[in-house]
Amino acid sequence: MSVTQTETDRVILLDDDGTPRGSAPRLEVHGPDTPLHQAFSLYVFDERGRVLITRRALSKLTWPGVWTNACCGHPRPDEPLEDAVRRRVSEELGLAVDDLQLVLPDFRYRAVDASGVVENEICPVFVARIDGEVRRDPDEVSQHTWVAWPDLVSAVRATPDVYSPWSAMQVPLLEAERSRLPLTSAPSSAPAAPPSRTGVEHTLLRVDEVLRHENAWIDHVWNTLAPAGPPDVLGDDPGDLPTWLHSLLVGGGKRIRPQMCHWGFIASGGRVGTRGHDMVVRAAAALETLHLFALIHDDVMDQSDERRGRPSAHVVATRRHLAADAHGLSARFGENIAILLGDLAHCEADRMVHTLPSEMRDFWYELNLELIIGQRADLTGAAAGRTDLEHAEAVAALKSGAYTIERPLQLGALAANATLEQRDALARYGRHLGRAFAWRDDVLGVWGDHTLTGKPSGDDLREGKTTLIWVLGTARLTGEAQAAMQRVGTPEARADDIPLLQRALDEAGVRLELERRIAAELEAADAVLLDAPLTADGVEGLRATARTIAWRDA
Repeated sequence: MSVTQTETDRVILLDDDGTPRGSAPRLEVHGPDTPLHQAFSLYVFDERGRVLITRRALSKLTWPGVWTNACCGHPRPDEPLEDAVRRRVSEELGLAVDDLQLVLPDFRYRAVDASGVVENEICPVFVARIDGEVRRDPDEVSQHTWVAWPDLVSAVRATPDVYSPWSAMQVPLLEAERSRLPLTSAPSSAPAAPPSRTGVEHTLLRVDEVLRHENAWIDHVWNTLAPAGPPDVLGDDPGDLPTWLHSLLVGGGKRIRPQMCHWGFIASGGRVGTRGHDMVVRAAAALETLHLFALIHDDVMDQSDERRGRPSAHVVATRRHLAADAHGLSARFGENIAILLGDLAHCEADRMVHTLPSEMRDFWYELNLELIIGQRADLTGAAAGRTDLEHAEAVAALKSGAYTIERPLQLGALAANATLEQRDALARYGRHLGRAFAWRDDVLGVWGDHTLTGKPSGDDLREGKTTLIWVLGTARLTGEAQAAMQRVGTPEARADDIPLLQRALDEAGVRLELERRIAAELEAADAVLLDAPLTADGVEGLRATARTIAWRDA
């Protein structure tokens, strides 16, 4: 740190009555015996009256990864408090604020992080409006979202542990001062819309809250059982398995399964804010965790080096083994650690559903068996060289479409006490959309843009997977392209086989055939909804989500 930084990045120390008594470097003052010092918190609202919440970067020393208010900070010596607020929101979020108001001038708190570091602050709380786009500093903020104020109040009351301790204390106090919050539109804006009772954003936000809460529980139990200190070979990066799992799970992925769960619930007459919605959130969080289990194990089985633009789990562990010059085979170590990481995800997914009603739990276990059967059929079919359409469609339905689309829809419907007619309509809709989803996966697995999918283009061809593309290619390709199909997945495979097949399959009309089939399934799914006994809000959400799923590029 430079001399200038040392001089400016200091906090103001306070006596117990709030009287300044000197200053100290910010990075040195926080520890197990942090002295009382001056700070501030800021809550910002947009033109619709929504409040901004942010997720602290995972690299933060205290409370990493938790959701909190827009920003916090410390005024520097001789810096007016309001100037410090404006400086910090600009540094962290790239925002300028209007109508800055001090609402809680006397707020103070003391909290202890899991690492033992103490926060001990007199922390006045400000509110403000903003106008502009958030440009967050990734070293400070990993995610952000806008939510209706009542939704944030309800979430903090229901699950305070997944928010920063200061925001968990501040939000109820701000709610008591509700008349002073900028919850209505600015004079030049249209009136703020009422909080949505069907919007999927609220469900997804609560899913992340449950995932963080469950990860905190895993950390606590794990740390009481595991030997102290970082794990051998893995070290602090990626860290022990719960830390690693948390980094892969929270805030990641497209959240397709939770969306299906949500819309199955809403379409069956369910309402946000009810006990049924709580069950939907828990089931959706379990689905996301189960999905991570499937991805980690799938990457080991397929020897895929990359997932979501990052090295796969077994690759990370293999590299750590090599870097440590550890005993044994590095590749075997990497696979074994990845299997354990996936097992931990599956274990946690099962824990999340244990409080659900028995009918939902039974459905959950069928979903698990379906997924495993699909994976087994994929492996044995590829080993046997299956090229028949019946097998390809069965694998796609079991391994992809059912547990991604149809089963989540049904879990949502069960939580809403859906009628048999509603469940039947959702099942028919889900089967059509499930096929469209699986075939879009096939297209992306062969021709997808690596920068968008996060996986190498052509991976499915390289592995010789029995997809619909493979079945159609077997029937249509001739000459050198046909020979390339016979070589892939064997020691005779050549470096140029994959680009050759990508071109040949496209020229043979296979890609066009898949696109036609996807469009037909999307049309069939939409037709189910025309006279289905489902709610209007649910049908609208299902249609919009179907288009996103069918025409996605990642």
